[in-house]
Amino acid sequence: MKTSPLTIKHVPFESIYRQEYEVVEEHRGNLRLYPHTDQLPVISRAINLEFYGALPDKVAHADHRADGYHKLLLYQAVLMFCGIFNRSRPDGLQLYQLLTPELVSKVAVVQRITENTRHGLRHGFRFFTGTDFLPDIHLSGKRILFADHLLQRFSQRVPNHVGEDLHEFLLSFYGTAPVVLQVGRGHGLVVPYDDSILAFPFEETDAEYVFTTCLTINEIHDMDVVLPAGRTLHHGKTFQEPPVRNWAPIESAFKYYKLWRYKKPLGKLPARPARNWDWHKMNYHLKGACERQGFTEGSRLLFLDNIYGPCVLMLRPGQHEFTYNERNHFKQMYPNINWDENYAPALPAPKPAAPPPPPIS
Repeated sequence: MKTSPLTIKHVPFESIYRQEYEVVEEHRGNLRLYPHTDQLPVISRAINLEFYGALPDKVAHADHRADGYHKLLLYQAVLMFCGIFNRSRPDGLQLYQLLTPELVSKVAVVQRITENTRHGLRHGFRFFTGTDFLPDIHLSGKRILFADHLLQRFSQRVPNHVGEDLHEFLLSFYGTAPVVLQVGRGHGLVVPYDDSILAFPFEETDAEYVFTTCLTINEIHDMDVVLPAGRTLHHGKTFQEPPVRNWAPIESAFKYYKLWRYKKPLGKLPARPARNWDWHKMNYHLKGACERQGFTEGSRLLFLDNIYGPCVLMLRPGQHEFTYNERNHFKQMYPNINWDENYAPALPAPKPAAPPPPPIS
């Protein structure tokens, strides 16, 4: 994931639907954007032809009118396709699975924006599909930026195949319900990774989160639970803290804390899968793979906290949505704190003698 101010990307695009086409980098003052903004509609169209052309008609044509089951099948198809597509492509393009507000999954082309600042290189990501960008992803109302140091440390510390580090990073950061814990003297976003955890310490201002580095179990020397631990990844700037969640951040926080206490290491890197894949053959098994996991007719998707964003929940037929009033739960657990006045991030959580009681659904 090396980045150099002197590097100018100019590489052939790998697609049977757009041959003899080169992807270039765009320069705007101290900004570098890859791929070039003007190329995104061409790239997106070629990729969509490849993706949708192999899908069963009912899945390929799933839109806002489709039932929950076919939206779920499309979601799984996009996940599979992006995972295959991103395996060490020579053109360096990245795809990511995102959704419309109606829970219709799209294959998004990732545009990486690199800014040369007095603090060093900083990176942001935008997501383009069809003819336009999706609304930018924010964290609880604030812009997200990544220091170049973080991307370098992820590449060095997290086992990954050459050329696949950025794909793995995007999945780990944007694909997980966000939980914040105390990490060292500050705070970090903590995510599960390969039966262990990763922590992304950050600097926070009124307008943005700047994530500064990537830590594995080996580099995390101190960790503690803070309340409230949950944050929300969402599209667009507008944000209001959800009064009721459909997941329990505190359970994730204590789970990650326990993994840190027991120093659960990252696993070994598996063998690299072959790249000579056939998308037409692979998606043929999509429905069967979902059914083996219990996702049959009547299954559906939900946005995490019912807020439009990159994270979703998958519910099986007859499964009810979990509900969790976080503030009321804290009032029951720690009645000595006035949660109506102190419902702000980074309050130290008292250590319970036993695991916290499960939230009341």
